[in-house]
Amino acid sequence: MMNDSIGIRSLAVSFGRIIRTNEYWVKKFSEVIQQEKPRRVRLSPSSESTSNSNVLDIWSQAVAPYLADPFRGNVERRIVDTDESSLTLEYRAAKDALNAAQLSPQEVDLMIVASLFPEQVGHGNAVYLAQELGLHCPAWNLESTCSSALVALQNAHALIQTGAYRNALVVVSHIGSQTVDEADSLSWSMGDAAGAFVVDRLKPNQGILASKIVSTAATSGAYVHELLTNSQGQPQIRTRTGENVSTLAETSVDFVRTCCKGAVAAAGVTLADIDFFAFNTPTAWYADVCTQALGISAEKTINLYPRYANIGPVLAIANLYHAAHECKINKNNLVLVYTKGASATAAATIMRWGDVALGSVPAPPLSLTPEPEKIYLTERQKSSISREKLLAASVQEQQQMLQTYLLEWLSHSLQLSVLQINQEQPLALLLDSLMGFLFKTQIENDLQVRVPIEKFFGENNLNHLIEWLLNQLALVKVLASTSVVNAEIEEREKLSL
Repeated sequence: MMNDSIGIRSLAVSFGRIIRTNEYWVKKFSEVIQQEKPRRVRLSPSSESTSNSNVLDIWSQAVAPYLADPFRGNVERRIVDTDESSLTLEYRAAKDALNAAQLSPQEVDLMIVASLFPEQVGHGNAVYLAQELGLHCPAWNLESTCSSALVALQNAHALIQTGAYRNALVVVSHIGSQTVDEADSLSWSMGDAAGAFVVDRLKPNQGILASKIVSTAATSGAYVHELLTNSQGQPQIRTRTGENVSTLAETSVDFVRTCCKGAVAAAGVTLADIDFFAFNTPTAWYADVCTQALGISAEKTINLYPRYANIGPVLAIANLYHAAHECKINKNNLVLVYTKGASATAAATIMRWGDVALGSVPAPPLSLTPEPEKIYLTERQKSSISREKLLAASVQEQQQMLQTYLLEWLSHSLQLSVLQINQEQPLALLLDSLMGFLFKTQIENDLQVRVPIEKFFGENNLNHLIEWLLNQLALVKVLASTSVVNAEIEEREKLSL
C-alpha cells in the first residue's frame, strides 16, 4: 500500500548579507523622519475584551502600539549586497535544503520556483536555478504573491500523491528592497530573502493533513507595480501602495478566519488542537491580528517582523524555520501555516510535523534581544460623541461637537496639542495611509456614517471633513423624518379603512 503521508522533509532560509537598521533612513532622509529618532512605545494592556470586537476593531487595536513609532515596528531588514541577487539567494537556500535532506541534485524529481521581483523582467528563475543546481528534472515557475510557498506546497503534495513525481524541491524568493524608492516609507518595510524546502513521503500520520485556499481578488490594487528604466538604463519594477490599500486591513480578519477554520474542518481537528501557528507577518502587528481573530494564545506563534521586515512569500518558511530551530515546533506537533497574498490568494495548511532537517542558521540580528518584545493591546479611545447626540443637536451645535471630537482624536493619535493642529492644513500632511484608515474607521464606528477614504487625502482638510459630515447628518435627519411621516400616513390609512 502506498504511503500517503507527504510533507516537508527539510527546510532552509537565506538572506541578503546587509543588515540595515532604521539609522540608515534617519541619516539619509532626516527630513522624512522629521529629525526624530524612532521610538517604540509600549502601551498598557487593554481591560476590554476583544471577543465581540468587529473586524476593524481587532485590526485597529493591533496597530495602536505602533502609531507613535515613525517606522511602524520596523527595526532591521536584510538587504542584498552588490554581488547578490534573487538567484544567488535561491541557490544558497536550495543547496542548504538538499544537503539537509541528504539529497543529491540527481535525486530531485521536480522543482517549483516562485521568484517575487527577480532581476529580469518577464519570468522567474526556475530555468536559471535548475542550471545552477545541475538539475535534470522539470522545473517551472509559480507565483501567488505572499502565498506562493503554500500554493507551491499544495501543488507538490498533489503531484507526489498521484505518483507523478517522487519528491519536489520548492524554492521561493523576495527581493523587495530593489523595487521601492528609498525615499518612500514603503522601503522601510522591505527585506530580501529566499527559502527552500523538500517535499517527500514521510512516516505514517505525518505531513500535510488539509489545506484551504481562497481568492484575495478583493485586495486588487492594494499595491501598484510599474515598469521604469533605472539609472543603468535597465528595465525595473517599481512598487508603491495603491488606492485600494485599505482593503488589506478590511479583509485581514475575514481571510484568516475563513482559511484557518476551513483547514481545521477539512483536517478533522479544532483550532485548540493546533500546537503552533505560523502566520506570514508582512507588518509588525499582523501576528496580533491573527491571534485575536482566531482567539488563540500569542505563545503559540512567532513574530519575526522586527528582525526581517516584509520578506513576502519567504515569511512562512522563515517563521517555520525559526520556530523549529527554537524548539517551538517538535516532532508530531500539529502545525497550522497561514499566508495572505495581496491580489492573489490566502491559504492555510495543516501538517503534522515530522523529522524536518534544518539548513544553516542565519546571521543573528544586530540590535534585537533574543526574547521578542511582547505587544499589548491599547485601550480603545473613548468616544465623546455619538450619532444620536449629533442628530439631537442644532446645526451650530453639531459643527462644534464634530470639531471638538475630530481634534481630540487627532491630538490623541498624533501626540500633538490641539493648538498645534491647523484645521486648514490638508489631512494628507498630518496622516499617512495607515493613520488615515484608522481615522476613517473611528468616525464610521462612532457616527455610523460611511466615509470615502478620499476625504482624508488630496487637499481635503479638517474643515472640509466637518462640512461633509454635517451634510451627511442632515441627509440622515431628512430620511428619518420622511420615514416618520410615511409611517403616520400608513397608520391613518389603516384607521380609516
